[in-house]
Amino acid sequence: MVSRREYFVDMDEETATGGASQRLLMGEQQERLAFSSDSEEDDLYNYSSEEKELIQSDYSYQKKGLNWICVGFVSILLLAWILWTVSIAQLFTGLSAGEESDHQSTDANVDHKKHFQFEDIFNRSFTPQYTNLVWVENDPRDGIYTYRDPVSNDILLESIQDRQSQVFVKARDLTFNGMELNVDSFELSHDAQYLLLKTNVSNVWRHSSLYYAYIYQVSSKKITPLTTSNKISYAAWSPTGHQLTYVMDNDIYITDLIKHKRVTFDGSQTVFNGIPDWVYEEEVLETNFALWWAPDSSHIAFLKLDETNVPEYHLQMYTGTRNGSYPKENKIRYPKAGAPNPLVSLHVYSVSADRVITASTTSAQNTYANIMGTSNISDFAEDDRLIIDVVWATDSHTQLLFKQMNRIQDHQYTNLVDINSFHLENSTVKLVREYKPTDGGWIDVAQSMVYLPPNNNSTRTDLRYLDILDNKDGFAHLAIVTVNEKGSSVSWLTSGEWEVITETVEVDAKRQLIHFVSTERSPYERHLYKISLDNKKPASTKSCLTCPSDPEEHAYYSASFSPKSGYYILNYEGPGIPNTVVKKVDDASFRAVLQDNLDLRMLLQDYELPKTHMKTVSSGGIEMTAMEVVPADFDVHKKYPVLFHVYGGPGSQLVSYQFDLSWQTFVASQLGFIVVTVDGRGTGFKGRKYRVGVRGRLGELEVIDQVNAGRHWAKLDYVDEYRMAIWGWSYGGYMTTKVIEANDGVFSTGMAVAPVTDWRFYDSVYTERYMMTPKLNPVGYENSAVNNMTGFRNAKYLLAHGTGDDNVHFQHTAVLVDKLTLEDIHNYRVQIYPDSNHAIRHHNANKNVYYLLTEFLIESFGGHEYKHIYNEMHGKFSGPLPKED
Repeated sequence: MVSRREYFVDMDEETATGGASQRLLMGEQQERLAFSSDSEEDDLYNYSSEEKELIQSDYSYQKKGLNWICVGFVSILLLAWILWTVSIAQLFTGLSAGEESDHQSTDANVDHKKHFQFEDIFNRSFTPQYTNLVWVENDPRDGIYTYRDPVSNDILLESIQDRQSQVFVKARDLTFNGMELNVDSFELSHDAQYLLLKTNVSNVWRHSSLYYAYIYQVSSKKITPLTTSNKISYAAWSPTGHQLTYVMDNDIYITDLIKHKRVTFDGSQTVFNGIPDWVYEEEVLETNFALWWAPDSSHIAFLKLDETNVPEYHLQMYTGTRNGSYPKENKIRYPKAGAPNPLVSLHVYSVSADRVITASTTSAQNTYANIMGTSNISDFAEDDRLIIDVVWATDSHTQLLFKQMNRIQDHQYTNLVDINSFHLENSTVKLVREYKPTDGGWIDVAQSMVYLPPNNNSTRTDLRYLDILDNKDGFAHLAIVTVNEKGSSVSWLTSGEWEVITETVEVDAKRQLIHFVSTERSPYERHLYKISLDNKKPASTKSCLTCPSDPEEHAYYSASFSPKSGYYILNYEGPGIPNTVVKKVDDASFRAVLQDNLDLRMLLQDYELPKTHMKTVSSGGIEMTAMEVVPADFDVHKKYPVLFHVYGGPGSQLVSYQFDLSWQTFVASQLGFIVVTVDGRGTGFKGRKYRVGVRGRLGELEVIDQVNAGRHWAKLDYVDEYRMAIWGWSYGGYMTTKVIEANDGVFSTGMAVAPVTDWRFYDSVYTERYMMTPKLNPVGYENSAVNNMTGFRNAKYLLAHGTGDDNVHFQHTAVLVDKLTLEDIHNYRVQIYPDSNHAIRHHNANKNVYYLLTEFLIESFGGHEYKHIYNEMHGKFSGPLPKED
């Protein structure tokens, strides 16, 4: 799990080190550059590469003489689908807000407007587009981006300043052995002489993939394969010239495009060089690489991960073996809580010397950098260490910073490696900063260090870097850490009871500016700020670039910058309909519209959408942020069923001003429910005091908060206290299940999708951050698991899970069902989705999940009988649920 599990949309992530990563864009949007991170490219978008191959082979099979059988079969399925859809539609419209009401909306046109329907959830027309530009990093000009012409298929370069374009590569030149390459993305070398072309990409886990790579020489138009056979896992151009490093079969290679040199020799199925293993990819780095070029291209830093001792977890795959009698088995080295972690070590490779040194202690290597007396590297045993951040703190190759922390992530060291160019083995490692919170909480894993070049307000001998640190009041803020022979010191750039958002910081060394996004206006909002470093008191220069003058006007923004920081893409994400523009740092009047979502704006004019209200609610003396979504024709004199939507994981957030059209919208609009979301204790962006109290006892305070919030809503005159449900996915599924276990009588229905049910079964890095190890905290693990089945006798409970879930294993659901069976519990339903991963998308499963949730929700509240009584009493009915036979 990351801080908030995104379970509706899977997004590919392309990351380039020292070069521009260009995803080939196609489309007919007017700017010819639209790329929506939330869109589905085609009907197979949600399938893995293996699943795509299976489906496509099925299509070919059907075309070979079996079309008449398919027509008949499809006709039967279509008839069944129509009958089922009609029955479901009748059920869905039974609680339609306004249909049975004698209350007239103040909007004269409300009777002529549509409700947000179930099918609208999956209609791409209702999905706001967020356009991105694929910047060209190595052009001497700033603001140059690339796209693929939708007609000619040529690759073009265009300036955002004047929209003048030129052909960079002709489509006819992207051929090898007479066949046109199906190029997924490309990266341009720093000297702009070569392109790295990626083809036949197949996803591995959330961020990782495998692909064939080709090198295209711009001058000669010649294409050659990077390797002769195997796919590679990652490749990155050097920051100067056109050297290329790549990872193949878990070993690192480097090439000048003439000769190839192997850097590591121990790569295997259990030893990873330069790329993360499963748990580092999922919980630590959250990307597909673990190597970093020095700015002058002379050295490469990389992580080695040895998961030899990590136990295997086997995933049975049932639907991909069309001609086999046995399921396919996928094996993952998955460290569960308390199990051995992968052993991690940091290494530095010198290109000229062709040598590797180890910058962190490990029993597997002999060539170490010298460890100075002030160093503490040996304080963390090899099996008690995570390396979470690595950054070159130099314009050349002389200094490297890295952060390491202990296994349970409450003690952190920042270390500095001084590289000796002439005698690599004489490089030194020393302590820069130590952090051990005194509040009993954890330290968040983040890649937040950014090197700051010297300026007029610093000395040339001082090393400075920017970081996001917890201040004395427990809020995450920007700070400059200065390192010299006297030690290190911290100067704060921001302060207050709000937080800077990790991974939003952009350092512009040329203009001496820092841009960042924060929650200064409110936890619900995000705004872009800037600070000038060209000032002896830089903190005094902070200004907001997106804050409206009216304090009652709210907004949620995100931003990303061009390679030379002269332009930024600004996404307005809500509460209104999103849009995307490009702004220029040096010219406030410059504004290029990339995406206005005009089609969505026009479409929604025909709809009456639910209304959202931000609220606060108390629990245990703590004020919690909450969001209440009510039907468009809400009538305070009626009685409304209530659905709580919960996530609640540590550091997460659901309550915000982001625009959202989802299943919750349908529930409020078409079914006429009130939907409530509460970010209780443990959630993010309100400081450590609010967040870390849940440590060692997950599922306790968060459940108390949801139950107390439920009690608050149950007492409201317009709420049907007998019909209150709660649902969630992933950590939200865990929360839902723990709320039902609590047996407080507030929620009569719980619906959990892919839930954790016992933290002993979840991965070590995430779990131990919040729970420590089972050995250190046995009582906490016992209490946090779902063990007491009494509450399940008094509520309707739905449990859905994919058997191919590599994140929250199906084991969680299987063990819970066994406990329910042992206690002779009957009033629950289980739905499994063969081979679906955590997002549950395999073979149309995602849509089925929401049909299931909708049907179960209505039926658990009385179904058609409830609909009839509700209509007869004009929405004012509130009575006990019918008893089970």
